[in-house]
Amino acid sequence: MEIPLRRWLASLLVLLAAGCGSTPTEPPAELTEFEPELQVTTLWSVQVGEGAGKRDLRLRPALDGERIYLNDHRGVVVALQAESGKQLWRVDLQLPLSSGPGIGEGMLLLGSAEGELLALASDDGRVLWRAQLSSEILAPPAAGSGVVVAHTGDGKLFGLKAGDGSQLWIYDRSVPTLTLHGTSSPVILSDLVLDGFASGKVALLSLADGRVLWETAVATPRGRTELERMVDIDAPPLVIGETAYVVGYQGRAAALDLRSGRVLWSRPASSAGRLASDGEALYLTDDGDRVLALSRSGGASLWQQDALQRRSLTPPEVYRESVVVGDGEGYLHWLARSDGRFQARAKLSGAIRTAPLAAEGRLYVYGRKGRLTCLEATPRQ
Repeated sequence: MEIPLRRWLASLLVLLAAGCGSTPTEPPAELTEFEPELQVTTLWSVQVGEGAGKRDLRLRPALDGERIYLNDHRGVVVALQAESGKQLWRVDLQLPLSSGPGIGEGMLLLGSAEGELLALASDDGRVLWRAQLSSEILAPPAAGSGVVVAHTGDGKLFGLKAGDGSQLWIYDRSVPTLTLHGTSSPVILSDLVLDGFASGKVALLSLADGRVLWETAVATPRGRTELERMVDIDAPPLVIGETAYVVGYQGRAAALDLRSGRVLWSRPASSAGRLASDGEALYLTDDGDRVLALSRSGGASLWQQDALQRRSLTPPEVYRESVVVGDGEGYLHWLARSDGRFQARAKLSGAIRTAPLAAEGRLYVYGRKGRLTCLEATPRQ
């Protein structure tokens, strides 16, 4: 299946536009010196295939209890013990995977660059079924209540039977001429599914039949050119209680009432990466490589860390009393949740493109070249 040309064009144009405000030789921000507050220890590290390779993919691992699952772009999929890194199973699907894994209904769900959705048994990796969709799948699919949901690169949302992959419904809305090379990952909430789209809208649908319960425009396209009018929501909605938090590229960060879709608050923001939260604040990395903390209750700025600009930062992850981001040179940066000050720094072997993943006091980092590293950070004595 041919990958939509407009998405690859969009990726190129965004890169070109990003360079318009600075000279071509402007380097990443220099790393500043600070007194480390945390001791970072590597617990284990394993190589998993080739990672994302040279493709513009965000292959983030997925955790399910005591197991961590991940894949590379060429079709290698592995399950590891989360605590030790011991390999539990490994399969080679021998096809170009374009999404990281989604987990649900006892399955591991993966999307390919050719628009194929695959369901693997989470206990041993055997292929349970395959389904051909309309376009490449760039975000992890989701599953729950007997339904699998996948968001394709051409803006469609598919609902399929978890048992055999047969189609139940499709949500199809027009998409802008130019979009980012990415999509939001659907979030299943009991018998509902929530997702964001390239139009700048967020929609809540019935999981059973795809019926639209509400649609809300978080950002409105503005400007004279297609590039200026891009308002993609590529980050998955973050749901806390009865509120959904979203952020879009060249758009806004907003809080929505889950029951009605009503905007509770919004503020200017631009990010294609996922939000993180500790329950009190929201954290994001904007497209200027600034790390921001916002009040969850009203969106007010709590702090902003500007010292990592032009370092190609990942989205943030909350880890204990810190917010952690990776960068394009392979560094991990620990920032204090309270005020954004630097607490620790660690250098890994290669560029980091996806947000770290925190669980049980451990931090998992999947490098662009396929190495998964498990770390721990503790207060220095």
